Amino acid sequence: MGITPEILSCTPEERAVLVKTAAGEIDADLAVVNGTVLNVYSGEFIDACPVTVKGRWIAGVGPGAEKAVGRDTRVIDAAGKVVVPGFIEGHTHLAWFSSVASFVPYALAGGTTTVITETLEIYPVGGVEGVVDFLESLKDQPIKIFGTAPAMVSVSRAARGVRSEDLDLLLRRDDILGLGESYWQALFQTPKHLLPAYGRTLAAGKSIEGHSAGAAPSRLAAY
Repeated sequence: MGITPEILSCTPEERAVLVKTAAGEIDADLAVVNGTVLNVYSGEFIDACPVTVKGRWIAGVGPGAEKAVGRDTRVIDAAGKVVVPGFIEGHTHLAWFSSVASFVPYALAGGTTTVITETLEIYPVGGVEGVVDFLESLKDQPIKIFGTAPAMVSVSRAARGVRSEDLDLLLRRDDILGLGESYWQALFQTPKHLLPAYGRTLAAGKSIEGHSAGAAPSRLAAY
């Protein structure tokens, strides 16, 4: 079954189940055993480190996690392998570089489990309806795919600015994480296009992606 791209949050009910799973009181759904886990915070490789999963969430990592392995637990023996978190592709252009069908198999093989793509190529030709159609086509994939709203700001005056109502519509979507790349040149040329979009994005609790390549130090500071 594919994964609908949405920002996951753990419910109180799920937390209660995770607590019992971690304590070994109920069986995990999945256990990865005998593998070497990479601690991406410390850089350590931890040998024979079990990992247990319940539902959508990791329930336990390390000594004691094996207590949740029961009759109904699917067990994967990862002896001789390294267990690492999935990689996140933080910025790409799926609508430009490749089709989703051709991209996903390579992403999965390389360990990428989450992708964030621009949507700016679609907006000038398809409008907000085209962007929404594109986002819908990214659902139910074996990896999570999120998007950014099209800032549509470049040195070309023909491709500048996103309508406020279109931006608001996109920012209400769970699969839109914020405003996409916005070129530093246009911020100074026509700030009326960008600054209001920045404000709307931040007010929605979402992020803004910059695009500052080539800016001189003073321009970079101003940007």
